[in-house]
Formats: sequence, C-alpha cells, structure tokens
Amino acid sequence: MLKENRQKQILNLIDEKGFLKVAEASNLLSVAEMTIRRDLMELEEMGLIERVHGGAKRRVQKKTHYTELSHLQKQALHIDEKKHIAKKAAELIEENDVLFIGAGTTTEYIYDYINVNAAKIITNSISVFNRFKDDARYDLILIGGRLRERTGTFIGYFTRKWIQDIKVQKVFIGTNGIKNDHITTAEEEEGVVQQIILKNSDENYILADSSKFGVEAFQVLCHIDAIDGIVTDRKLSPQFKNYYQNKCNMIM
Repeated sequence: MLKENRQKQILNLIDEKGFLKVAEASNLLSVAEMTIRRDLMELEEMGLIERVHGGAKRRVQKKTHYTELSHLQKQALHIDEKKHIAKKAAELIEENDVLFIGAGTTTEYIYDYINVNAAKIITNSISVFNRFKDDARYDLILIGGRLRERTGTFIGYFTRKWIQDIKVQKVFIGTNGIKNDHITTAEEEEGVVQQIILKNSDENYILADSSKFGVEAFQVLCHIDAIDGIVTDRKLSPQFKNYYQNKCNMIM
C-alpha cells in the first residue's frame, strides 16, 4: 500500500474511532507497527493528529475560522515572500501566452517580474489591471461585473457570463488557505469565478505563501488534483512540502 493511501486510511480510522491504537492500525492495515509509528509522526508534524501513549487522536484545531482581511491589510503582510512567489510565477510565462491572473496581493507583483514581449492578460481584478494597463506589450482584458470593494474584484452574474467563454493557457490565482487536499477561498462569489476559469485553462497555478498552509477558509475552491502547481516560498515546512509535492508540482 502506498504511504499516501495508508495515511489517508489512518486519518479515516481516527475520525471514525476518535482514538486509534498503533497495534490496532497495524492489524487493520496489515503493516508493521514501526511503519504505523512513522506515519503517525509525519501526520503529527503536518498538524493533522496528536500522538498520545499507544496511538493517536485528531488534533483540535485552535483556528477553525479564517478571517478575511482587507486588500490594504493584506498588502502589508509577507511582502518578501509574495515577491519571491510572483517572480517564480512570472518565470512560467512564455511568449504570447494567454493568461488569467486573479485578484490578490501576491498576483499583483507578477507584473514586476514578467519578462516576455507579448502576452494576453485577462483579469477581474482592478489592482492587477492597473499594474498592466500602461504597458503596450500586453493585450489586456478586464472582465467587469459587480465590484467587490473589499478585494477590488469584479464578481456576479455578468462576470461569470463573460468568463465562461474564455479559454486560457495558464491561470495564476491566490488562495486564502490550503488544508489537506483542498484549496480554499474566503468569498463564494469570487470562488465561483475562479472555478470557471480553472476549468477553462490548460495549466493552473495556485500562489500561496507558507502562512496559507494548514489554513481552511470558507469555501473549497478546488481539489488539489485540479491544479498543476503551487508556487510558494522557501519558508514552507518540510512536512507540508513533502505532503504536497506528491500531489502537484511544488515551485519554490
């Protein structure tokens, strides 16, 4: 049995029983107790369980709700990490690419590092639009709709209507949290727009600094299987890196 599948089964057993003994897990999964102990150590390092004498239980999450900050508040956080992530994302952009760049204080920095002579940039973010609007190298399209002032993002019926017919080569969007196998977002209408464009793209990239890992926001944006890569910073813990690099490309 692959380690990833075995650890998922261990988590399921802990959820079902509340407490799982090492010997019981060894018997149910037909693997050595030493293997179970190693799995429990890794799951504990990822913050998913708490080891206790003879077994493990689910860790009580201290932070159960994500609190969305304003765009201005977010701009003051993790600036160096965001610039590093934006630079790595920009390196993925090739000549004449058709791109969707979503709202976010990390995606805004992509403009500072993009190094192509031509590309089509599509966005529903006023901030991203303002970064690119005076640069003649880029064919820029702003998808309008109802403005959500908190993030400077267009959402709603008209936004969804227009974006559903757009096909792009690459998508770069931010996230409010990555928890287990889910990419999450704080606002459902922004999330719906992002879900549409993720389905209309050849390659999907999530931009997330290391503070976003282990955090769960209001709505599941997509499963990890729907993305090609997570662009993050070098402060990401080895436990998260090891967990996610088996699921997608980890770009650091």
